[in-house]
Amino acid sequence: MKRRAGSTINSVARLDKTAEFRDETARVRERFERLLAAGVAIYGHHDLPHVLQQVVDAAREVVGARYAALGVLDESRTGLVQFVTSGLDDDARRRIGDLPRGRGLLGHVIEVGKTIRTADISTHPQRSGFPPHHPPMKSFLGVPVKGPSGTFGNLYLTEKIGAPEFDDEDEAIAVLLATQAAAAVENARLHEQSEELVAKIQALQRQRDLFFAMMNHELRNALTGVYGWAERLVRKKSPESVEQASREVYEAAERTITLLNNFLDLTRLDAGKIRPVVRPVNAVDIAHRAVMATLPAAESRRVQLQEDWGASALTVRTDPMLLEQILVNLLSNAVRHSPERGTVVVGAERTGDVVLLHVSDQGPGIDPALHVRIFEPFERFDPSSGLGTGLGLPVSRRLAEVLGGTLVVRSDIGTGACFTLALPDDMKDSS
Repeated sequence: MKRRAGSTINSVARLDKTAEFRDETARVRERFERLLAAGVAIYGHHDLPHVLQQVVDAAREVVGARYAALGVLDESRTGLVQFVTSGLDDDARRRIGDLPRGRGLLGHVIEVGKTIRTADISTHPQRSGFPPHHPPMKSFLGVPVKGPSGTFGNLYLTEKIGAPEFDDEDEAIAVLLATQAAAAVENARLHEQSEELVAKIQALQRQRDLFFAMMNHELRNALTGVYGWAERLVRKKSPESVEQASREVYEAAERTITLLNNFLDLTRLDAGKIRPVVRPVNAVDIAHRAVMATLPAAESRRVQLQEDWGASALTVRTDPMLLEQILVNLLSNAVRHSPERGTVVVGAERTGDVVLLHVSDQGPGIDPALHVRIFEPFERFDPSSGLGTGLGLPVSRRLAEVLGGTLVVRSDIGTGACFTLALPDDMKDSS
């Protein structure tokens, strides 16, 4: 009987161990399945806010914590710029007030950059206490979230459910989730960057298509004018028509050449191939040369060019060719928008260590709301004449920036326009 009783006890013990083993196996399998499901859920989102929220929700559920949070580090990696929580409702978050910024035990995880685990937050030497209305928290597990570019943030878990503290298995799962989180965050960032890049490329393609459409339109208009008036010249109907046709052919050819030159300059500017050659020059002499270069176009339109110099010499250290190109563009633009027998005035002065060159006209003026847009290619601001800015003003502003200066406009409807080029009198040579 003793031998049979002992055998029965041993059998019961073995059955108990088998049942315990099965229960443990089932628990581990269930936890592993939840971990896999969490990984799938984390990678199921591409936008960063949803990824962060999915990470903390999954960590709280799989590890078995009452509360979870993910703190995103700032650029200095010494504090938190974002704090995503799980387990707190909106009312609890509102009562707590401002979210943590990375002090106390949370900051200690940031500082040491490794996992920290404690059974009681209140007994840890790095504790700093909780703000008013904060729910009680005792057990704590903090894990860094490290990605390819370094530590992105930290995953925090508090209040282990069903046990007084987090164990080694909880820590291992939290570390695995943090690794998945880092990869998911990097994936979300790359997705956002790719979407931004695609949007930029699409915008550039639209701008390119519009630009070339406008180039085609402007060139077609100019060449059509050349052809039409050249035909009248061939027919020689009357001396008056010959004179007008000659003037129109000249103006159309001049617009075509200017348009092509500005287009080439714009492409060179976009490619960064224009480098200033700096030397001391007299800004008055450069401006006078620009006036003489524009004189034929002004005479053909019966527009008077007037020079108004505050001094006979204004020395400036800059690139003379680029400066003259800017002034020729401004003068040509002013002549084109001036009424017949109007006056275009060009002047120069020094203000401190800046040389100012002004080009003003008596044209229709420009609505202040368009002062930014006129420096974009082919913007039209004079509907009555159908004239646009072409490429002269965009190129001129870009060239002004190359010379370390600025180009601005002062104008209103019906008051004409005054363009002012401001240049430092001692530009540093970047070559």
